[in-house]
Parts: sequence; C-alpha cells; structure tokens
Amino acid sequence: MSWGRSGTVKNKGWLLDLLLLFLLAAAAYVSSFKGAWQFDDFRCIVSNEALRSGSLAKIWHFSPGRFLVFLTFWGNYKFCALDTFWYHFVNLLIHILNGFLFYYFLLFLQEAAGKTEERRFPAFLCAALFLVHPVQTQAVTYIVQRLELMCFTFIVAHLIFLLLALKNKLFYIPAVLVLILGLFCKENMAVAPLIAFWGYFVFTSIDLKTFLKEKKKFILFAVAAFIILSLLVLRFAGVWKGTSFDFSPLARLYEDTPNVWEYFATQFKVWTIYLRLCFWPFGLRLEYDVPLEGFSSPWVILSIAFWLVLAVFAWINRKRCPYLAFGLGFFALALAPAASIIPNGLYEHRLYCALPGILIALVFTFFAKKNLYNAALLIVVILLFTYASFQRNFYWSDAELIWRDNLRYSPENFRVNANVGEALLNKEQYESALPYLKKAIELRPQTVEAHYNLACCLAGMGDLKGAREELLTAKKLKSRLPEVKRLVDEAIKEIDQALSE
Repeated sequence: MSWGRSGTVKNKGWLLDLLLLFLLAAAAYVSSFKGAWQFDDFRCIVSNEALRSGSLAKIWHFSPGRFLVFLTFWGNYKFCALDTFWYHFVNLLIHILNGFLFYYFLLFLQEAAGKTEERRFPAFLCAALFLVHPVQTQAVTYIVQRLELMCFTFIVAHLIFLLLALKNKLFYIPAVLVLILGLFCKENMAVAPLIAFWGYFVFTSIDLKTFLKEKKKFILFAVAAFIILSLLVLRFAGVWKGTSFDFSPLARLYEDTPNVWEYFATQFKVWTIYLRLCFWPFGLRLEYDVPLEGFSSPWVILSIAFWLVLAVFAWINRKRCPYLAFGLGFFALALAPAASIIPNGLYEHRLYCALPGILIALVFTFFAKKNLYNAALLIVVILLFTYASFQRNFYWSDAELIWRDNLRYSPENFRVNANVGEALLNKEQYESALPYLKKAIELRPQTVEAHYNLACCLAGMGDLKGAREELLTAKKLKSRLPEVKRLVDEAIKEIDQALSE
C-alpha cells in the first residue's frame, strides 16, 4: 500500500451523506430531550457550586482532568440554568459532530491506505451505525457522559490531523494541540497516540523488525506522548499533591473493594460482554451481573483463550485484512483504560470510544463493497438500531423507570433493588419502596445507604422506632463516605427529638 501517496480524494455527494447522518441521529435521539437528571448528574451539575459560581478556578479545582467538559456544563448553566432539554441538545450536537468526524476520518484513512475504489459507502455505513447504535444511548442521553462524547471528539480529531500530516507536516501542530486539549476531557485520551501508532504500523504493511528500525522517531513520539499523558492523568486524578479529585463515585460503587487480581481476571469476561453488545445491543441495562472470578475459572480461561486467538488471527492477517487488525486494535486500546485493573464496573458508555473499532473491522472486512446485498442488509440494521435507540431513550426520563427495567434482568442484584426503592422513596411512595429496600438489605446487609433509605421510608410511614433501629445499624456499619455519616447522625438526632416529644 502506498501509505499517504494516493491522490486527493474527490468525494462527490458528501453533503448528502452528512444530511442523512444528521437525520438518522436526530430520529434516534429526539426522544432523549425529555431525559431527567440521573446519578452523577446531581453531583457534577445540579449541586455543583463551581458551576454556579462561574469561577474558572473552582471549576478547575473540581476536576482538572475534565475541565473542558465542565466548562461546557457551565455554559449550559449560564444559558438555561437546569433545563435538561438544552443539556441533551448539546450532547446530541456533539454526538452528531463525532459522527461527521468519524466519517471524514474513514475517508482520509482509505485515501492514505491507497484505496482507489468507492470510499464513501463504507465510511457512511460506519458513521451511521456509530450514530444510531443502541449501546450509545447511555453515553449520549446520560448528560454527564458528555465526558465520553468530547473525549472521542478529540481522539478522532487527533487521528484526522495525523493523517493530514502525512501530506503536510504543519498538521502535526494541531494534532499535538488536540491531543493536549483532549486530556482535559477525559483520561482515556492518553491512548490516542497508541491508536495512531497501531494504525500506522498496520497500514504501512511492513514487518515488525523493519518498522522498529525505520520508524524510530514515530515510535518515540507515540510512546513519549502516552507516558506524558498518563503522568498528567495521575496528576489530575489527585495521586500527586495539589488537587482534590473526587473519587466518591468509585467508593459508592464498591463499598466492598474487590480483589484486584480477581477483578482483572474477570475483565476478560467483561470484554466478551462488551463485544456482544457491539453485535447484539439488546437487553441493555444499567447494571450487569458479572461475579468476580479468578484466573482458575473455566469461563475466564475460555475468555482469555478467545481473545488470544482473536489477537493472533488479527496479527497474522494484518497485511491481508488491515482494517480488521486496525479495528480490533482500536477497540482494545480504547476500552483498556475502563476495563482492565482499575475497578470501574461494566457500563455501556465505556463503549462509546471503542465501538468505532468494531465497526471498522466489521464493515470494511465484510461489507465494504457497494452492492445491493450489502446496502439492503445494513440499511435494515441501521433502521432497526435507530428505532431501538429511540425506544431506549424513554427509559432515561425517570430513575424508577430505568431501574425497574434493570430489575427484569437482575432481580437478585442488591444495587438494583436499592435504587428502585430509593426512586420510589424520592416520590414518597413509602409502601411501594419498602419491599425493595428490605430486599437490598437482605442481599447485602452491610450497605449503609440502604439502611439509611429504609429508615427514611419507615419514618415516612410513621414507624419512628423502626427507623431509629435502622439508623443505629447504619451508624455501626461506619460508611467510608463522610456525607453519609453526616446524614445518619443528623437523622438520629431528628428521630430522638421526635420520639422525646
């Protein structure tokens, strides 16, 4: 392949492609505008005093490594306060922009790889699937996950500028600039140089020994960029002194911190679930039941074997099927920060930056040729996905609705039961909330928040003595979260005062 040597691509009809992509995304996400605040939205936006103050210093102090995203939240707040419509509107605009950028990245990638046949067809299919794929709904409709959206914006912009730099070295300047800016969106940006490195190696079609010998400068740049970005991530995360990044969501997620090696071993199973969601994005939910297992588990061993076989197959066939090898590498590198050794949980929004890799591998390997069969098959899939995304977005309109949906798949999950109970409690539907909160405590007795919510529920029903017992139990369990301890102590004082009267 003549990497970077083909003529300029004249892609007639690109305006029609962009218009169709816009209409597909709008159809899939018009139902998202009624979405309510959910989960981390409250901590990061609704009750975030830094946004209200408008102080750049306070916004920076709240989360240095995600400063640019919180600036956009501040802009939203200044324009429309807490009207969720406009937050969803901005999220959708960024998502559509990402679809456009992904489309152009694929056009430039094919040109750089020397492809002479039809380029718009596979690029359009990949971009359309990216925009309407149902697994993307969590990243787009969950407002705070603008973090994922903007991270991908800068990742794909970085890759585009690097491709343009193959013809004009001046484009290395914006490539480095967007790499740095992306770091202020989300920490995943650190893998962008590695994705570029892998793509450059795959499409140059030379053996590893020659590549290491002839491309030393490029390798040093990619490795140095990854190391520097990773160190900055640690700095922003508060591992170094001088910052106050809030890790409370992880603490809230894992009241019992998992064993690191068991968690790591389980990630091989988790990756297979992520892969399944790329191909079969149905049965989506907030909480996936994936029990921790060690390296001796048969399922973990089978999962490791599967990924090793896939990796070997991609490596052996990287010259014959470069898009397959590049796509799988893209997927693995983009997913690695969220699904490796750091406890992060299995959440669909983690796939936002990784899904493009699978789409590249699938479409360019099996559906790149423009013919009636490929077009008909993928049009049906795109329309089906558009409808599925449209329907999925309705669940984000209410906390009770989305957790009840999850309850269908995980009736014995303590956190699902606890959150259904909390959603009903917030609506003051105490009798309805009671069985779910009791079930959560039965499944995990050491969960402080569930005892506190059950106490609130009992108090709402007039059972002050029962509420006090639950609060005392919560106090004995000693939550690691200061705000939970404070709430429990204050509630005990209020109950004691009410009982004394």
